[in-house]
Amino acid sequence: MKKIALVLILLLTLTLSACVVEVTDDGFDETSSIKVYTRDTSSGTRDGFMSGIGFKAATKDDSILVPGFITAGNAEQVSAVQTDPYAIGYVSLSTLNTTLFKGLSFDTVAPTEANVLNGSYKLSRNFNYMLRDDYSVYGADAAAYEQLSKAFVAYMGSTEGLASIAQAGGIVDTASGQPWDTVKAQFPICGQNNSAYTLKIGGSDSVEKIATEISPDFSAKCGNVVPQHNHTGSSNAYKGVNGSNAAINDALSIHVGFASREFTAQEPALVTGRVAVDAIVAIVHLDNPLISITPSALKRIYGGQVTNWSTFF
Repeated sequence: MKKIALVLILLLTLTLSACVVEVTDDGFDETSSIKVYTRDTSSGTRDGFMSGIGFKAATKDDSILVPGFITAGNAEQVSAVQTDPYAIGYVSLSTLNTTLFKGLSFDTVAPTEANVLNGSYKLSRNFNYMLRDDYSVYGADAAAYEQLSKAFVAYMGSTEGLASIAQAGGIVDTASGQPWDTVKAQFPICGQNNSAYTLKIGGSDSVEKIATEISPDFSAKCGNVVPQHNHTGSSNAYKGVNGSNAAINDALSIHVGFASREFTAQEPALVTGRVAVDAIVAIVHLDNPLISITPSALKRIYGGQVTNWSTFF
């Protein structure tokens, strides 16, 4: 009878042991599945991320991503990794807030502005802008909108504009500009009252923070022109300026378009340029013990070859 009881105890012990999950001191369950977040196929951030991890084919193709992935914007991914310990996503470095969520090192290099500038942090991309080729749709206001658009771009490269870009998280050489008082001589329109004009700014939502930081300062320095923002994604930088949404009465029509990627051959424009450099950062919950990740590991996560956090611990 004692032998039978002993066997039962051993069996119960083994059964309970099989149910025990591996949990770190901070409560992170290492056996949990990875919940994968990504941007949509129009996103410049997705383009930069997928290209940077060696998964270029996934830039425009959802079918090769891990089953069950979740498409979400910049803000939604930040919210997800703050509340879900098992989520992973990616955002612009300018969005990174290390008090709320964790930004992973990329190949052991920390995601910092200094490391982007010195070239050691490799997961980076350019923020670019585009202007209209044709302002004639604005009739009598065509010349004014052309000058205001070009003045806005010039302001971004001024001493004051570069300081605003840096304040908003864009990576720029703040010593490379000239004071706006010197630059604005090329734009006499800024010396008049422009409060009747609405300058529409849009494109990449990753650049939205920079654009909204700059526009009030520019308005005050250029006759109180009214800035209006509608950032729906990098693809609308071209569409809203020179493409299918460029018509004056289109809800997505804009004067200045931003993209957080390079423009393609199918997105031509006479006036384009770089606003700043940015990095893309893989992000996880603060309780996640992971601190660094490789390009190949990210590719396997997003491609579905790795689906469980235990792979990394």
